[in-house]
Amino acid sequence: MKKGALVYLLCLLVFVCTAQEEPTVSPLANHFPADTSGFITDLSLSIFENARVILGWKQPEDTSLAFAVIERSTGGRNFEVVAVLKQSDIRSTNEWIDEAPPKGRSLYRVKFSGKDSQPAYSKSAEALIAGDISFRFYPNPVDNILIIRSEALLDIQIVDAIGKQRLAINSLQGLQTINVSTLEKGIYFLRINNHTTGLLTQEKLLKN
Repeated sequence: MKKGALVYLLCLLVFVCTAQEEPTVSPLANHFPADTSGFITDLSLSIFENARVILGWKQPEDTSLAFAVIERSTGGRNFEVVAVLKQSDIRSTNEWIDEAPPKGRSLYRVKFSGKDSQPAYSKSAEALIAGDISFRFYPNPVDNILIIRSEALLDIQIVDAIGKQRLAINSLQGLQTINVSTLEKGIYFLRINNHTTGLLTQEKLLKN
């Protein structure tokens, strides 16, 4: 009898611990699992000119949820925080724009949180941006330091709106940082030469 009671208590403990785990995203490269969080609002998503992701949602009525945290999962990896809206910036109907979404498939969600409340989540929404997923740069708009991630060997030129070269970086690979503090505020373009594929591509960069 005592042995049966002990087994029951162990099973109950395992159940409680499992129920308290936070939802995670599978690390598989191209697999997004079903959203198991207790979502409390829908998340709309639209893509403008294959260059910007526009998210929209309604703020929950719970006034204790003072923060709206936009999270993004790239390629099925864990969610990362890409923006935080404070209570003063939150409206009943909200919109947030990802000016530089990564190429390929991404998953977005909004986490609502407050000082004395448990986090709650929106439904997740998926975006598909065409292009070379081996190359990423951020932030965009940029202030002083531009971060570039590349799986391939690249030559990169930063040119202004009239086509004049302002910066050049050759044989770039992996994670690199570029000081762009000398650039004036405005619109620039990254011209990327991929050594592996031989492709020449161009991406828009905004300088604050």
